[in-house]
Amino acid sequence: MATLTKSKFFDSPALDSRVKSVNVTSGERWIGYFLAPLLVYCAYYTLSGTYLNQFYVDVLKLGTVGGGAFLVLLPILSKVFDAITNLVMGVIIDRTKTRQGKARPWLLISAPLVMITGIMLYWIPKASTNVQAIWVAVSYNLYFAFSFTIYNMSQSLMVPLSTRNTKQRDNLALFLSMGQNMIPGSIMYILFPMLILPWLGVQGERWALVMSILSIIVLPGTVLQYYFTKERVSEDAAASDAQRISLLTQIKTCFSDKYWVIYMLIWIAIQFSQNLYSASTNFFGNWVLGTYNDGTTIMLMNAVGQGPLGFGVFLLWPIAKKFGKRRTLFVGMLMAAVGSLLAYLSPSNMGAVLGALAFKSFGMLPTYLFAAMMAEAMDHIEWKTGYRCDGFTATASSVLITIMAGVGTSVFNAGLSSNGYVPPAADGSWVAQNAATQNWIVTAFALIPAVVYVIVAVLAFFYKVEYQVPQMSADISARHRAEAEAKGEVYYSPEEKAAMEQAENDRIAEEIRIAELKAKCEKKGLNFEEEEAKYQAKLAEQKAKAEAKAAKKNKKK
Repeated sequence: MATLTKSKFFDSPALDSRVKSVNVTSGERWIGYFLAPLLVYCAYYTLSGTYLNQFYVDVLKLGTVGGGAFLVLLPILSKVFDAITNLVMGVIIDRTKTRQGKARPWLLISAPLVMITGIMLYWIPKASTNVQAIWVAVSYNLYFAFSFTIYNMSQSLMVPLSTRNTKQRDNLALFLSMGQNMIPGSIMYILFPMLILPWLGVQGERWALVMSILSIIVLPGTVLQYYFTKERVSEDAAASDAQRISLLTQIKTCFSDKYWVIYMLIWIAIQFSQNLYSASTNFFGNWVLGTYNDGTTIMLMNAVGQGPLGFGVFLLWPIAKKFGKRRTLFVGMLMAAVGSLLAYLSPSNMGAVLGALAFKSFGMLPTYLFAAMMAEAMDHIEWKTGYRCDGFTATASSVLITIMAGVGTSVFNAGLSSNGYVPPAADGSWVAQNAATQNWIVTAFALIPAVVYVIVAVLAFFYKVEYQVPQMSADISARHRAEAEAKGEVYYSPEEKAAMEQAENDRIAEEIRIAELKAKCEKKGLNFEEEEAKYQAKLAEQKAKAEAKAAKKNKKK
């Protein structure tokens, strides 16, 4: 793929973001960071992870290919190619300089690619097992190592590049977490296994039809995400004529920054545990806690396990604001570890497992903080060095997501193969799994994740960068101001731009209010000066009440 540095395609005003404000807007939050990711990830969570692995194992019966080696090696070996494409994509994003930014253009480019390759994952030709295995290997790499890599790397930068205003950035991270995780998780992990999965059974044609429909909704979702996001940090950096930093320099810089390293270690651990948990969830519900595709067990597990992630997210940010992201993540991971251990101790007891999953789910809430935490780590690097490492950070994040997805699935499939897993017959009939297979499923589902959550809690204890954010923001703005003044230019920080824009909006709103009031007075025969005096008196009263309320609140502190 060539860079877009000299491309004229994205110079068209028709491709401009619909977000024009220096401040983050409501449309940006609700459409760009909630609705659009919701559509994309409803498809992604169903197309990949536990459902794709179940399709390969139970529908295509590929678990026997190569003595079980195919499904063990496919996810791992595919990541070699994936790592290369991620590195290339990171360089490309860093070298992209268009009217639309550096990451947003690739969102639009990825839209049809993700849709087409998503369909290919499940439209398997009716041929010999070996031919099907080849098709699976090709489509798997086209989706994960090519198409979704382009999408994931570009969208992962949208929060860090959206604004330097930490409050607005944290707010976007919240909306993105809800759109990316909460709602899609509820739909695909609760409704899907209850309403769709029993109907799918082991019928390949039905799987292909449903997954194709889901793949198609990626197209409008990605287009909406493109049009309702804005790269303010990229614009700010471009205005300061920032130097281009080589990939090698970025790698050295990132690995020398302790907070960046800690964040990535946390990211690795969470991605591995979540992918192992995801790969084992349906198998746990089918073979340990309930019966195969009974339509209720997996639904209940996901409903209870995902439920607190829904309404609990509204409690997360007030808690994180009061106690800090680091402390919130530390306590949350310990809660998640306890919940996982409780499920491990009573794996066949429905009440105990559901209670344990609910408790674990509350503990997993702080994972919604990760987008904001990554932005802080990137700001810390810019604060220390004077340049940003967006390209390599996006590369590393995307590589780790895909590698850990492969590792988690491969580890789980290796356990199934080595312990004698028996898939359902073509007619849907099945036999109970042996004790060794059931024990492995329970271990992958609960014990290993519990250990990982404890490790993450320890890492979170040392992640203290958030306490430096105010000073970092001030220093970065001061640096840009000095650079602009050295060139004889006037520099305005993002906060100053936002304040100026707000003041201008207030001025325009006031002119409109006065014009409307004059028109009203003229129409109804009222005295303008008297009506204006009433308005000003009411405004002063509201201001006095607000000041008294604020003073009372400060006094309590």
